Amino acid sequence: MARALNFTLNQQQFNFEIQKVDRSKIYGYTAIDVKDEKGSSCNLASISDDGLHVLSKGCVGYTTMTQDNRHIATNQLKMTDLEGVPLEKKPSSFDTAIALEPATLQEFLTLNVKSVYQLDYVADESNEEADLISQLDKHKVLKFLFNYRADYAQDNAFIIKNSDAVFMLVGNLSPFEFIGLEQQAVEIDDVEDDDDDFDFGML
Repeated sequence: MARALNFTLNQQQFNFEIQKVDRSKIYGYTAIDVKDEKGSSCNLASISDDGLHVLSKGCVGYTTMTQDNRHIATNQLKMTDLEGVPLEKKPSSFDTAIALEPATLQEFLTLNVKSVYQLDYVADESNEEADLISQLDKHKVLKFLFNYRADYAQDNAFIIKNSDAVFMLVGNLSPFEFIGLEQQAVEIDDVEDDDDDFDFGML
């Protein structure tokens, strides 16, 4: 079952489930199923550095070690900024109401997109889908901060629509400024090379 987001804008609430849009859903995909001589499926495995052990799926994992090589549980770690100030963990966007804000196309075009989701209207007695579409007709783009799960950093997210559906695009804003499509010509002065010609007789 798809997870739902609860949006708010101008004292209105909009509830939408999200469906991730990826290449496999658009173009389809192929899968390779390797069989042994008895027809049983084969699974990928790794070999240890000493060549003595075969490590199947689930045998290898990641852990965090202290400077004196002691294991430390993830829930014991504390996140801080560069100055050492503890960071506050932000809740998942599925667990709280999300305040939408109008955005400009210029802001939207600076987004480095990581994920695309289609918003599916969760039906109830109100016509929330039409209300959100009317807001998009007015503002074109809406923005908010998004966390798929509780985390210390949040992604930028924008909501846009076409004639058929409403989409949510998630990523990070680019720090570079868009200056235009025309190439900016830069005049470079000729630099004289004072080095002497290479003498192959020196070899």
